Amino acid sequence: MNERLHRLSHDLKNRIGATLEALRGLREPLPGLDADELHRFAERNLFLAMHTLEHALDDLGVERGPGALDLRPTDLAAIAQLAAERSSTRFARKRQTLEQDIAGPLPIRGDQDQLIELVHALLSNASKFAPEGSTVRLQASRHDQDAVVRVIDRGVGLSVEDLAQVFDRYAWLGSRPTAGEGQSRSTLARARQWAQAHGGRLVAHSDGPGSGCTFTLAVPLSSVG
Repeated sequence: MNERLHRLSHDLKNRIGATLEALRGLREPLPGLDADELHRFAERNLFLAMHTLEHALDDLGVERGPGALDLRPTDLAAIAQLAAERSSTRFARKRQTLEQDIAGPLPIRGDQDQLIELVHALLSNASKFAPEGSTVRLQASRHDQDAVVRVIDRGVGLSVEDLAQVFDRYAWLGSRPTAGEGQSRSTLARARQWAQAHGGRLVAHSDGPGSGCTFTLAVPLSSVG
């Protein structure tokens, strides 16, 4: 245990030290150093430090679940609409259009507040990685025994390597936000936990860089008919 903690401390110190050096370079620029590259270097090292810490917490068996759920009869279609309303300012800021194709009702048992946060996280992620002025699609429908929500963008997309890590906390991926936003790569990890806590699943698909992404949330219907 002491050796593991020593390695963790060493790795964190190195990453944080590199981040501080990059921040100093931004404050006191030197010839030949590009501010965007310094910012990216600092952000990457901060993400790597957080990623290292998350792996250490996993090794130690530290639970980081969504907590207690307030499971009640609710409608995933209405939840998708509420999440869209909450996201309207973000889409307006990037002059993006959110097309909605919502076929309800979609009765489920779930924690309404947490599910709104989940769909909002997917919409925010799509906006962040889609070009200004582009269109993002929000779909909600029944499929077999599930209520399904899909968020589809035509943004930067994900490589095979990035797709394998997109739900990892603080993974440093090759895709970059389109308007200089931070990556915030812990949000999708929490979203997948929230989906699993509802007996559902959250998956991502991309045909590669430049091809956009589709995130699909499926939650069991509480009744079918």
